Amino acid sequence: MMKLLATAVRTIAGAVPGLARDLAGLCGVGLVSYGAWMIYPPAGFITAGILLIVGTLMIALGNRAAD
Repeated sequence: MMKLLATAVRTIAGAVPGLARDLAGLCGVGLVSYGAWMIYPPAGFITAGILLIVGTLMIALGNRAAD
């Protein structure tokens, strides 16, 4: 039982840096989009969409380069 718990804690601890990085990135996208929305409401949605598309493309190209 203790071995299983130790393995679970190690697995979670290994995932935390990646999750923190992803959360910080999403918060950044949200803040930039909110700032654009404060200037002109439709610009916030456009900005969010563009940032998410660019982020997705970067992830896809990074995964393709690793293969």
